[in-house]
Amino acid sequence: MKANYNITQGTEEWHNIRYAKIGGTLSKGLFIESDTLMLDLLAEMVEPIQLDDDSYESKDMMRGVELEPLARQELSKYIGVELIECGWLQCEEIDILGISPDGISQCETISAEIKCPQAKKHTSTIYYNEIPKDNIHQCLHYFTINPKLEKHYFCSFRPESIKTIFVKELTRESLIDLGTKAKPNIKTIEEWVSIAKDKAIKLQADLKIAIESLNF
Repeated sequence: MKANYNITQGTEEWHNIRYAKIGGTLSKGLFIESDTLMLDLLAEMVEPIQLDDDSYESKDMMRGVELEPLARQELSKYIGVELIECGWLQCEEIDILGISPDGISQCETISAEIKCPQAKKHTSTIYYNEIPKDNIHQCLHYFTINPKLEKHYFCSFRPESIKTIFVKELTRESLIDLGTKAKPNIKTIEEWVSIAKDKAIKLQADLKIAIESLNF
């Protein structure tokens, strides 16, 4: 793994380094049977990156950007470990994999995924005391990218709430259910990481073949 601390998230350099890569947002595709992830990456690989200076940012997105530094500070206090910013973690074993961590320790053995959601989602998270289903794949992805990772924290932060911060600790031995209530699919994080890596290796090979077939 290569850590790029000198890159600031949201900059042109950041967009370039993560272009045509599977980051946290696309990581769910490594755990489902679909061609969507391959087509998303292929579309980027066959065209140069186009950055739009007037790209739209929703209120939720702007709120997250504004609150994340405070959330990282509060999470650092909560777990007793200083978390710092990092623009991009690149998997050196599999080129198409990487992630932009919301926080990482200087020793790179601890990381965090931070969300600053609206009231309903934050309240739901603290009420059910679990990581939301639509965020769990991102948390798994940290372990896939970083072989040194020992602990990962999911954090939901909302300063207006009666409970401002929700924190859930994960390790490679933690059990994660990616199934449904009717059909659970429970494995350790380490087992899910192995599945994700195998899928990514195959996908990387398939993309190479697909690009060659399009070069006519």
